[in-house]
Amino acid sequence: MRLPIKCDELAWQNCCSPRLGEDYPMPHSETSPAIHDVEIPGLTPSLEQVESDPGRFRTVALPLLLPGTLVTLHTRNTCYRLVVMDGSERRVQISGGKLFPESTDAELIGAIDDEGVKVGWIVEGFQLELLTQRGPVLTSTVESVDVE
Repeated sequence: MRLPIKCDELAWQNCCSPRLGEDYPMPHSETSPAIHDVEIPGLTPSLEQVESDPGRFRTVALPLLLPGTLVTLHTRNTCYRLVVMDGSERRVQISGGKLFPESTDAELIGAIDDEGVKVGWIVEGFQLELLTQRGPVLTSTVESVDVE
């Protein structure tokens, strides 16, 4: 079980950088035959399950957040910091990772799966879609989300 990481205001990127040997195994030169992307019915979550069993998923509804609210989002590959500008309009400023080294205005589209989008929501276990001036951005799978 991975405990949530708290990021302070000045050093938030330090906690989001992987440290060799901690939760990030060394890469191998070839893919292991034991590693497969296998879909087993019922094990791969869908947004439909979020609706039917909301207690199973940690979710954040952006339209309910006040301007200035800070959301720290850890995905499989990156740590992002979102500042809510206008929750009802789903407008945020996002920073973090290679795509957003500086704060960038974006519209949070929502959590997505193969079937559709849960507009305005961030859901652990799902990718997040955002729209920036440079175009749409799809994050890797959200592993944790903290609202401050």
